[in-house]
Amino acid sequence: MEKYRGWVRSRPILWSVGIFLVALIIGGAIMGSSNGSLEDENSKLEEQVDNAQADRDDAEAETEEAEAEAQEVKDERGQIIAGAEDEAAKIVGDAKAEAEELQNVRGEVKSAKSELANIEDSINGAEEVAAKSVIPGNGTFRAEVDFIPGTYQSSGGSGCYWATLNSADPYDIASNENASGQTIASIQTPYFQTEDCGKWKRIGD
Repeated sequence: MEKYRGWVRSRPILWSVGIFLVALIIGGAIMGSSNGSLEDENSKLEEQVDNAQADRDDAEAETEEAEAEAQEVKDERGQIIAGAEDEAAKIVGDAKAEAEELQNVRGEVKSAKSELANIEDSINGAEEVAAKSVIPGNGTFRAEVDFIPGTYQSSGGSGCYWATLNSADPYDIASNENASGQTIASIQTPYFQTEDCGKWKRIGD
């Protein structure tokens, strides 16, 4: 009986020890479970960090590639612009050169036209002088209009009469002559009259 009582007295201690051991086991299990969860979480976090790092590296690589492509495009654009500017400058230079050449040609044409006009004037003047250096046939002729004053010669002929006149009046005579052959008259008066002397040609001033 005493033995039984001793066991009864020790039973609370055993229960306490048992409960403690169970608590240790459960606590260990919980701790083990918690440690496993923490390790899993740490692994996941590390994996996410690694993935994020990889994504960042990829983004940096893509950024560098994009920047390189952008620089290449910029350089190419600069080359195109420079080439276009050079071509435009060449076109402008050629246009200016052509404009200057055209201006020179126009100047030469203008000069040629002026020279031609002078030649034509000279020809016209020469033709006028030539035309007015001849007194044709019979009649009364006016100086500078019908003839140029000067020394004239005619073949004369039977009944040839000529007279230099101070006016259109046939009786306002400065000098006259009846000639049967070749004759010469110095005509410096405003008018000249001739009959049956043929054509008069100017032979001098």
